[in-house]
Amino acid sequence: MAASKQKDFSEWVWGKQAVLELLKVHPQKVTQVMMSSPELDQERKEIFDLCSKAGVPVSLKDRKEITRILPVPAHQSVAARLKTDTPFVTLESLISGITVGQKPPPVLLAVDHINDPQNLGAMIRTAHCTGVQGIILPKDRSCPVTGTVRKAAAGALEYLPMVQVTNLVRSLEGLKEKGFWVLSLEAGSPVSVYELDLQVPLVVVVGGESEGVSSLVRKRSDWLASIPMKGSVSSLNVSAACAVVLYEILRQRLARP
Repeated sequence: MAASKQKDFSEWVWGKQAVLELLKVHPQKVTQVMMSSPELDQERKEIFDLCSKAGVPVSLKDRKEITRILPVPAHQSVAARLKTDTPFVTLESLISGITVGQKPPPVLLAVDHINDPQNLGAMIRTAHCTGVQGIILPKDRSCPVTGTVRKAAAGALEYLPMVQVTNLVRSLEGLKEKGFWVLSLEAGSPVSVYELDLQVPLVVVVGGESEGVSSLVRKRSDWLASIPMKGSVSSLNVSAACAVVLYEILRQRLARP
């Protein structure tokens, strides 16, 4: 497993669900798929059929051989190799497809210096499930979109536009000028997320695992809100906290459409 620590394998997507959604949405991004025999597995059979339909070459290999080529955990005997293109869109192109006055109001997620690929992938998956319309990542001091991120996102990355920005603070200021409100999660804030009326165009900012939201982002935020805690542990895992907030936003929109 030492090789997996030296490489991020960003040119690969692995895991049955992640590869399946990739082939459904963006088969043109795939140069090849390697997988174990699809005969006794329904998902692998569906992947094989999608490859055949899209003209994507398939190389049948046993699990040990796939692990030798791609020494990562939980590849489920399926992996797709990507063309060398970026997964990002521009902030301008993302906003061009969003109307601030739409109902329900739009929600974006900004991730402020998240370093753990499992956390980032889990947040991408939750964001897609709760109707978030795009994710904003800072270019520096942030986890890259690796194969591990794609695996943790379980295919959600293929449906959710992602933006990489040089200056997150400046991007938030631009979004505020367009009518968005900025809500930053801040452990210890006296304001609970459950006290807020979140039926407005929102950018939800979630901070890094150790430092939280940066001071400059906090200063530009319209709200700093916390999640009520009753246990002895001081805070939630960042991806769990993100899920709590995004589902509260969805709950409010479903309760008062």
